[in-house]
Amino acid sequence: MSKPEDYPSHSHPCNPCRRRFMKQAGTLLGAGLAAPLVAKASTGGNVVDISHIPVDGIGATSFKGQPIVVLNRSRKTLNALEHDQSLLADPQSKHSQQPAFADNPFRSRVPEWLVMVNVCTHQGCPTQFQPSMEAGAGGFFCPCHGSRFDAAGRVYRNQPAPRNMEIPNYEIDVKRKQVRLIDVQPVRLAAQAEGGEGGQGENDGG
Repeated sequence: MSKPEDYPSHSHPCNPCRRRFMKQAGTLLGAGLAAPLVAKASTGGNVVDISHIPVDGIGATSFKGQPIVVLNRSRKTLNALEHDQSLLADPQSKHSQQPAFADNPFRSRVPEWLVMVNVCTHQGCPTQFQPSMEAGAGGFFCPCHGSRFDAAGRVYRNQPAPRNMEIPNYEIDVKRKQVRLIDVQPVRLAAQAEGGEGGQGENDGG
């Protein structure tokens, strides 16, 4: 069993921010809200135990050099994701990196469980989970440049981040409380988005 303290470092402008996050990753993400994940290597993939994550709790691990978070969302949070979408830049995730199974308001295989690459799509900084944001439910905040995302990793309008955060390919066994991470792609950042996609005019480049 390995603990998630040691995320690999990546070469991008937010390395100091990422290093601060790595120091905290083995403890709590958001005071009193998160429990650390324990990742176990397994043949054919990376199996993560999620049995200890409470409702509205979040845990962290890493996979193929990318930081991964798993959020156990409450019914209140799920209701907010379905109904409070007017403030989002891309509520249908049309411009997102995600598998086909994430084509829903929850961006997940199972509504309660979000499995997401914890990399802001602005300049690659790790985000922090916040217990309350615009929709009255939890969400993610980038401490580097202030981008804000809902509890499905969907970016709000007029943020530095150009698109929603990435969803990796994974399988989940709810009965056994296990996630098997299958694949993850390099996250496209703001500099890679310039001139490449329409429909993102709601967001600033700041």
